[in-house]
Amino acid sequence: MPSTATDHATELARYLAMLGASEPAGGLLELRYRNPSQPGTMRQRFHHVGNTTRMAREITLLAAHSDVYVGVAPRRTHSGGRHAVSRSWVLWADIDQAPDDSRTAALPVDPGVVIASGTPGHQHLYWPLREPLAPDELEQANATLARALGADQGPVLGAATILRPPHTLNHKHHPPTRVTLERFDLRPHTATEILTGLPAAPAPPARPEARVHTNGSDPLLTIAPARYIEVLTGQTVGRDHKISCPFHDDSTPSLHVYDDPAKGWCCYGGCRRGGTIYDLAGAVWQLDTRGADFIEIRRRLSRLFRTSDEGQAVPAER
Repeated sequence: MPSTATDHATELARYLAMLGASEPAGGLLELRYRNPSQPGTMRQRFHHVGNTTRMAREITLLAAHSDVYVGVAPRRTHSGGRHAVSRSWVLWADIDQAPDDSRTAALPVDPGVVIASGTPGHQHLYWPLREPLAPDELEQANATLARALGADQGPVLGAATILRPPHTLNHKHHPPTRVTLERFDLRPHTATEILTGLPAAPAPPARPEARVHTNGSDPLLTIAPARYIEVLTGQTVGRDHKISCPFHDDSTPSLHVYDDPAKGWCCYGGCRRGGTIYDLAGAVWQLDTRGADFIEIRRRLSRLFRTSDEGQAVPAER
């Protein structure tokens, strides 16, 4: 009997629940989708890990006219960057060519969840975990699986990765193609069981963004949020510490600007974005806050701001 829309909604909610698993209270699942009214831009929303049914409904509505993605690892703040991830409850791999059955057969544990992403031969493979992994361990494990499978070994291994959820549409094709669920076994395994016998991938190089986000001496992270928000958005922060969010239609200002640089900024309206100067600059310039994009963000910020004699970053003279 063909599956129904109700079946799809239930499976989608269960897929989202797999990503959230036993995430502690306060965990968030990130929803990102292409903005049809502004080609080339993305919008971002967050749902608490317990609200999978509601999130599944929103994904279904958005997928009718937009490419939709979800953050594979839960977030701890309203941000899509790696620094917002504390742990992941799944391992994953991204296959960009026809699957090699011999390589899959050689794995100690078959992927429990297999999603065809809408392009012939492209699949996303997931292994639910009995115990979560921190970002560094996660990325090393993902790299080991990718190497064994001949899968994509690029940024898709990162903790902040977003992938297409099942029962949506891939709008990169005309007409749009379906993102389908080919296997759905949620039995969890330990990372040791999944990786036993596989040659470990080389350790990745240190990430500049990890060093900067944890370095209390970074002058860019000392700038008052009101100052960098005015420079980056061109808006004046009002006495109520608010501006109109530049990332969605916002007739009633909903982006709150905190005094403390550690708290940064947060939109309490349609997009629920937030974070540091790096998160705002990345969103404004449509760059990721990791890897080569992060280096570019920091280069641009360094040109916009200079360091005072007291070690504080201030807007550069123009």
